[in-house]
Amino acid sequence: MFSDAYKIFDIAVTGGKIADVESGRFYEGNIGILNGSIEYIGDATIFAKKNIDASGRVVSPGFIDFHSHIDGNTYSGECLVRQGGTTTLGGERMINSKRVRSLADGFIVNQGYSVSQSFVLRQAVGIHDSKRPATRGEISIMTNLARHFLSNGAYSINFALELVPGTSFDELLAIANVAKEFDRPITVHMRKDGMEALDCFREIIDVGKLTGVKIQILQLMYMVGIGGAMPKAIEIIEDALDRGLDITCDSGVYDAYCASVGTGIFDKGFEKGYGNFSVNDLIVSSGIYCGSNCTAELFDELRKDYPQTLVTAFVCDPEAVEMALKKDYIYVSTNAADGPHYPGIGAPEVAGTYPRLLGKYVRENRTLPLIEALRKITILPARRFGIDNVGEIKQGMNADIVIFDPDTIDDRADFIGRGRPDLPPVGIDYVIVNGEIVVDHGELTENTKAGRLIKKL
Repeated sequence: MFSDAYKIFDIAVTGGKIADVESGRFYEGNIGILNGSIEYIGDATIFAKKNIDASGRVVSPGFIDFHSHIDGNTYSGECLVRQGGTTTLGGERMINSKRVRSLADGFIVNQGYSVSQSFVLRQAVGIHDSKRPATRGEISIMTNLARHFLSNGAYSINFALELVPGTSFDELLAIANVAKEFDRPITVHMRKDGMEALDCFREIIDVGKLTGVKIQILQLMYMVGIGGAMPKAIEIIEDALDRGLDITCDSGVYDAYCASVGTGIFDKGFEKGYGNFSVNDLIVSSGIYCGSNCTAELFDELRKDYPQTLVTAFVCDPEAVEMALKKDYIYVSTNAADGPHYPGIGAPEVAGTYPRLLGKYVRENRTLPLIEALRKITILPARRFGIDNVGEIKQGMNADIVIFDPDTIDDRADFIGRGRPDLPPVGIDYVIVNGEIVVDHGELTENTKAGRLIKKL
């Protein structure tokens, strides 16, 4: 070990407070990075081609965004890495094979994929009607296709039940059994949100009981952080955990959600569980009407002629974020870049989720300790999804590192109508991906191909 102090490293990170997310503590030390990996951790003086003085800063594993829609999109990836994201999983909509192949040449962050039951598998067998149940023969073909995707590196199977209401319980059960065969999780966007979502837990819990599959319930905040549903949802989940089911969840950290107007989320009667909310309270968040308040006429026009248009619903309970964050089985993800994403449109998750978590909910509100917040965005998702060599600062691990000031880190992004959704955060000094500095005090470097396509094999 002592001889490592005499190496010339590519990067030396010295004097920082290193986050040991496994043991739940911080310690001071120096890190030597060589050939993309963490080669040295200790208190000896080390030498490198590039020296980073991290005094007064936290040195954390790179943040893992296990639920996003980045999917190789350059601008979305830039937004994510500026806020500390170094690894992301996607594929919950249609996977663009050309874009996936392009990742072989490198990407700004590490990009992995799940396989989408709701879009890829159903469309592969010719089901284009989101409300049509699959036949027994189609389910059989989909299970074989799911095995193919998992054999080739998919990290989970995703079910977007609200967007594809025709998914039957038999279809859900059969494909979940494939995930169990491979010891992969299923990720589930439930059929309804608000108070209506409470009745939707039953089928997910039944799938868990019948298969033993690992279940990740997606974006709890934007599903049950509405209309006072979060406390009851937590009761339901904890009852299932007490009965031995393997369930974890994730949450966003904002008090609104943004989605494409043409999806099943906004089918007739969607506002039923939102109290006095109506379509007039939606804000158009992309396209030619961006920034406008919806009217009934505009809503119908967008649904018919511009279904990919994003709209924002300010319907969430702010206090529900803190309820979720206090639970150790609820992690944090971004849901970044859902729907069309380009400069100036969309939702702030893509640019501000992690700084908001660490600024507002750790430093300001003291909802949870810093080390626990870091665990929710590093080691816990890495282990849940089986993402190798990331999520911790240890010798031999990939050098994915975020260096930030815990006293100033904060998000600046906000929803259309309240601000700009892609404003980069403050308080992050460096983001390192596979041993290359990608963000230097908020600015992107030339290392925009530091990430790689990752697979679960």
